[in-house]
Amino acid sequence: MPLPVVIDSVMLRTFYLILALAFIVPSAGAQVTEAARYFDEGNEQYEQGAYQNALASFEQALASGYTSGALYYNMGNAYYRLDALGQAIRYYEKARRLLPDDPNLRHNLGIVRARINAPFSPLPTPFWVTWWKRYVVRTGAWPFFVVGLLFYGITAALYGYRIWTGTRNPWHRRARAVSATLGLLLLGVAFGASLDHTLDRQAVVVVDQVALRDAPQDEASVEVDLFEGVLLDVLGQQDRWIEVRLPNGVTGWIQADTTADI
Repeated sequence: MPLPVVIDSVMLRTFYLILALAFIVPSAGAQVTEAARYFDEGNEQYEQGAYQNALASFEQALASGYTSGALYYNMGNAYYRLDALGQAIRYYEKARRLLPDDPNLRHNLGIVRARINAPFSPLPTPFWVTWWKRYVVRTGAWPFFVVGLLFYGITAALYGYRIWTGTRNPWHRRARAVSATLGLLLLGVAFGASLDHTLDRQAVVVVDQVALRDAPQDEASVEVDLFEGVLLDVLGQQDRWIEVRLPNGVTGWIQADTTADI
């Protein structure tokens, strides 16, 4: 079975582009240089087989305040080499949010998923959810917000023109209605896209095995045992317990310290 590649050149260039752009803010220059240094150190240590040291350097790069798909990808590679499959999936999934179409990332993620014990058939995803995740959430709220405001500006201009000139005809009225409707629709999409990031919380099991219980109590009945690498949707939290949903739709409670957020 092939092992994950070390560094993808496209992702590496992306990482350095982010760092280069950050130099636009003078006060961030020292932090950017430090992040680049730790990133390079991590890559060198990875090449030498010092995977734990590589992770320490990558963590220092994250602590500098900068993230990228390349950084998360290489952290996933290092965790895979250390046989920490849960953490490998965690960082591959983080990278996938920033690099959704990268073939090397998809390949490596598939290798790790093939090794985990996750006998849960996922529920079919409605087409509109797939469309929303693929196009709207990935694009972000900002473009929809800007275009929505533009249509509202057009609507205001058309109303102003009607008042100024006294123009009253069906085509002018339809244009106002269309621009107002599109503006409202796009602003709604922008609000939904921004809200989705706050509600769409996922976690991955990072211990060998943990029980999913029907209540947030140690003595509660066990519904199923979960194994390292299983992805979960987080629904809520109560003290040291989190409520989660499995890929097959089953919900329950699990100890928070047995998972890591994505």
